[in-house]
Amino acid sequence: MPLFSTKGPLCAFFLLTAFIAVAFRPLNSDKGRLQLRGINTATNKTVISYNEDKSIAELLTIYKTAEGSYTTTRIPVYKNGRLIKTYITDDDASHAPTLFSSFEYSKKGNIRRIIYYLDGLVNGYDSLAYNDNDQIIARYFFNSTQDGSSFENNSCQFYTWDEKGNIVMIENMGRVNRKLPFTISSMTTYTYDDHPNAQQQIAALCYLVDITAANLSANNIVTETITAAISNNSTVNHYSYTYNEAMYPTRITTRYAVNNEMTVTELEWN
Repeated sequence: MPLFSTKGPLCAFFLLTAFIAVAFRPLNSDKGRLQLRGINTATNKTVISYNEDKSIAELLTIYKTAEGSYTTTRIPVYKNGRLIKTYITDDDASHAPTLFSSFEYSKKGNIRRIIYYLDGLVNGYDSLAYNDNDQIIARYFFNSTQDGSSFENNSCQFYTWDEKGNIVMIENMGRVNRKLPFTISSMTTYTYDDHPNAQQQIAALCYLVDITAANLSANNIVTETITAAISNNSTVNHYSYTYNEAMYPTRITTRYAVNNEMTVTELEWN
């Protein structure tokens, strides 16, 4: 499954708020493992650089368009071994890095709130809930009201995990206003291979990219079934892999149900 699905200019990063949430992992949790250093598709290339402690220092993405190419950079900031902020910038030298998100932690060490910024002001936040295994089981999205005076919560997601540490179902919930109960709008179910999902083990990667179950689960997604609640119709996307000697994916071939589209993602490892 492609790791990076952002396709627009710098402002598109502010559309990612609905996807970013996962428990914090210690920076050295991937010690001794391979490091993902590059993600290549037909439309973009991302290069990952690391600090000495294996935390991510920078994500540089080069996007290719019919008009040419442009770059964006995501820059994490750490304090006492924890990710506390992320900044973004583009390839215009006159543009200073802009604050994108900040993180609040529970006493147990899990991220309980992810705060998002637009033009330096808080634009919304995610509130997270966890099970006894420190796996996220609910995420509530709070968006700024039109007058900017408060925040409202009209959507959320519920996660179901299996015993292997994989997300097997995500339920997308919504409501017209906060006076009404949440109802399911769609759900996505997943099946997996038995090989390690190395990108899930890289500390802070999940906060810097477009998050899907592919970055949260222990193994690699094989099928993704999306079912709409109203029609009960389903579409199934398929993923196949080429693995290296460590059994980490080096090539991901994605076949989408819609128009039978196929994409290929190449992964490079240190």
